[in-house]
Amino acid sequence: MAANPDREVCHRAGRGGKMLLPVMAVLAAAVLASLPSAAVATNYTVGDEKGWNPKVDYTSWVKKHRPFYKGDWLLFEYQNGRSDVVQVDEVGYDNCDKESAISSHSKGTSYAFQLKEAKDYFFICSYGYCYSGMKLAVTAKKGPASSSPDSGSSSSSSPAAKSSSKSAAAPIAARNAAALAAAVGAAAMLLRLL
Repeated sequence: MAANPDREVCHRAGRGGKMLLPVMAVLAAAVLASLPSAAVATNYTVGDEKGWNPKVDYTSWVKKHRPFYKGDWLLFEYQNGRSDVVQVDEVGYDNCDKESAISSHSKGTSYAFQLKEAKDYFFICSYGYCYSGMKLAVTAKKGPASSSPDSGSSSSSSPAAKSSSKSAAAPIAARNAAALAAAVGAAAMLLRLL
């Protein structure tokens, strides 16, 4: 009885497909390893449990929590009508002067600010408390945002801060998931061809 050529091709493809599975697993692992790690921004409640208020040593707070990275979030929690958050340049910071303010926020009881660039950031309270130390200077460094804070106090438990962190990490996670889906799809197509 003559061998069926179609059956022989199917038999070889099946055997080759089984041998190809480990190769595809290695390929998928290589694709995953080449993806950038999903950096997650760290959320910092300015002043920790004391918040954005007079009589808080913000210089010590910065020393405690640095380094800060591009992508991290600062959450200012304050009393409505008693404080504000004014982003100024270095001269405005040094002189407690809001005249050349970059931005100003005074509504509600909190304000989330993302460090979008690697640079120096300066904030003051324009209600007069700046003169007694209610001002903040932070340097954001290049590089990935920290994926795990040093201590529980540096990561805010505020729902607003949590949602800020998730929204900052979402585009990176989506790109990683899309790349993984493409790799798995390509592997599946290769297996079907065999």
